[in-house]
Amino acid sequence: MDHERMNELISSYLDNELDEEGRRQVEEHIEKCPECRKEYGEMARFEEVMRKMTLKQPSKEAWQVYSESVYNRMERGIGWILLSIGAMIILFFSGYQIVKGFIEDPTIPVIVKAGILLGLAGVVILLVSVVRERVFVNRRERYKEIQK
Repeated sequence: MDHERMNELISSYLDNELDEEGRRQVEEHIEKCPECRKEYGEMARFEEVMRKMTLKQPSKEAWQVYSESVYNRMERGIGWILLSIGAMIILFFSGYQIVKGFIEDPTIPVIVKAGILLGLAGVVILLVSVVRERVFVNRRERYKEIQK
């Protein structure tokens, strides 16, 4: 049996994943092969170290701060999304009211009306997006006190 396959079996042996026949094969091979015996010893020590390791548990205060910050970010994100959608609806409706007579004119082709409404929707989305971006940039601007 090649050493690469035996290393896989040794790992399975240490994890108690082998049947009796597999366990017997590994034990016999380890007795005969010094290289695999050495590999078994290293893997066994590694397994022992891994079993003894424990993860440090964060304090209750750390969990509290973490959960509050996650919920605050989620709430703010949802708030900005709802504010943006509301602003887009109001601005689109206002723009529609402005061009309503033009849209309701039966002599104008439907494709032109659709183009106007899509253009209006695009302008509204871009306007809200730019305003929202400017708010975020101004809030995070590190050099706003420096005169240009």
